[in-house]
Amino acid sequence: MLVQRGKAEGWLHLNVAALTTWAIANGIEFKSASPAVVPGRGVGLLADRPVQDPSSDESVFLTISEDLVLSIEAVKRHALFDRDFRELIESLDDFGRTLPCELLPIFWSPEELQLLVGTTLAPAVSAKLKSLRREYDLVCESAARTRWYSLVEGLLSFEDWKHVDSMFRSRALDFYGSCMIPGMDLASHAAGDGTIARYDREDGRYFLRLIEGKSLEKGQEVTITYGDEKGACEMLFSYGFIDDSMDTAETLFLSLSIQDSDPSRAAKLKVADCAPGFKIIDVVGSGTADDESNIKHEIDWKGDFVWLLCAGEEEGLRFELARTLDQDEPELQATFRGIELKHGASDLRRHLAHSDLWPVYRLRAVVILQQRVFDQMQLLYSTQEDFDAVPHGDAADVRSFPYASALKLRRLEFELLEKAYGDFERQVR
Repeated sequence: MLVQRGKAEGWLHLNVAALTTWAIANGIEFKSASPAVVPGRGVGLLADRPVQDPSSDESVFLTISEDLVLSIEAVKRHALFDRDFRELIESLDDFGRTLPCELLPIFWSPEELQLLVGTTLAPAVSAKLKSLRREYDLVCESAARTRWYSLVEGLLSFEDWKHVDSMFRSRALDFYGSCMIPGMDLASHAAGDGTIARYDREDGRYFLRLIEGKSLEKGQEVTITYGDEKGACEMLFSYGFIDDSMDTAETLFLSLSIQDSDPSRAAKLKVADCAPGFKIIDVVGSGTADDESNIKHEIDWKGDFVWLLCAGEEEGLRFELARTLDQDEPELQATFRGIELKHGASDLRRHLAHSDLWPVYRLRAVVILQQRVFDQMQLLYSTQEDFDAVPHGDAADVRSFPYASALKLRRLEFELLEKAYGDFERQVR
């Protein structure tokens, strides 16, 4: 556990002064804000002076050279001439020291992960840990071909790979693709009206600018949003916390399964071309509702997979092996009433919507979704008593922060599930 030991012993850590020196030396220009320790939040960006006019030069808090941005494109560029990534590693060496070890759920103990049973985060964490293990094995296998791997073999553990993943996920921005922007990631998250700055790109540099209508006094913190569209589950999964201002889960994803008794089960799974589930969206609580949806529904849902559960052979859904001229092996082809479904479940939904029986198909879908919501509510409810009885705190196996985070997630998700169940109930009447 090299990363954790380095943080504890101090050699994998930069103080604010050293961080600032490294940033300036590598092309980060602090214009109207500087790194500083923010009580209770670690290192953040604080305004050096009052900033009020978004059109003035002072509205730019910092700029970053494009060469310093860590993205898949940057890695591919370096791979063309730097097989061992030595130059890239050396240029970002001190940047790695600035990254904190976040308490993401992938680091929770087995007792703490048990608190998530019944939430949509439980299967997500389980799947992530399996994925990370596969990635770690692949990284070790690939790195074994480099000249430096023999120097670190045995030092880099699976725990270290989890830390690398969490450092990226908790600091990455979805900006011209997923990337890490050193300097920009010093700004803390604030949702909604609390967001002060936005990021921008121009002429080979990245900028952090004041948002129109916002202002800052000297010493106030510069904040960005990590994504207001992210739900409570995704916030906790990727960043290790649920925003204090969140009073709704906003979104959650529930899996769907095709019954084993369905003779076309394997074929449907193969041609689905989408995630096997659906997303529930709180259109009222998240502020995304328009006037019409406010009147009709409190929630919205997205997901094409359910339509594969609403149609079968008797409705005209067929599967057959077909061979094209440029293929040696036949491939599975899905058709609906003789028309090929090139894009799986999404094409099926489009054809069902043009059918005279569309109201019937839609009712089937709503009934399936309502039952799935009910099952999830039952799971949450049935595990709540055990959850409440778990000892937590300094003297217990379960730490206070994971317990409080799981408690809030359970409450927010149960409330959204209740709202969704009621909304579906009104639709089936």
